[in-house]
Amino acid sequence: MGKIAAERLCGSLASMGLCIVSGMARGIDTIAHKAALEAGGATLAVFGCGLDHTYPPENGSLKKRIIEQGAILSEFPMSTQPDRNNFPARNRVISGLSYGTLVIEAGQKSGALITAQFSLEQGREVFSIPGNIYSGKSQSTNQLIKMGAKLVDSPEAVVEELPEWIQTALKKKAAIQVEDMDLSSSEKHLLSLLTAEEQHIDNLIENSYLSPAQVSATLINWN
Repeated sequence: MGKIAAERLCGSLASMGLCIVSGMARGIDTIAHKAALEAGGATLAVFGCGLDHTYPPENGSLKKRIIEQGAILSEFPMSTQPDRNNFPARNRVISGLSYGTLVIEAGQKSGALITAQFSLEQGREVFSIPGNIYSGKSQSTNQLIKMGAKLVDSPEAVVEELPEWIQTALKKKAAIQVEDMDLSSSEKHLLSLLTAEEQHIDNLIENSYLSPAQVSATLINWN
């Protein structure tokens, strides 16, 4: 479930215009970067080593894509090895660059918890995705929510906690994107009803007041 949540949430947030900041580590970090790139958005990767190293080594192609569509950063000098003691410091930079930290999966000694703690110390927001109470990967995410982290069940749950000027900028960006598209008035109306959350086609038909044939044909054309 963590993989699906990371793909959908980070992809949606990136498509809205937010920059996804992570550490290019194996697992959720890698998925978050890839989702942002696939959505055509920007992403930053903060290294726990010198920029001339690639860690983990299998992410060489991902590193190149991030450079093309975002940036890689490090506070460590060139040639610094990816020593395990560097990564807590790396997490401090991740939280410092971000308006908030979204914890998707986290064991009891996860690096994501270190980042969340830095976020709190730096006055940033902390977001957490609830999970299975019997899963070790969800113990800390659920605990964060109990401690006051914002429960995230949609991209909008993140956006609504951001400063008002950012929300306004995102809305303007979305409006410009719609205006730039060669759409009919009915297509624009249907597009305005779509959100990042999954919706059943029957709900779109009911809310748009368009015929089932019009809604179906429009959605097929967009795909």
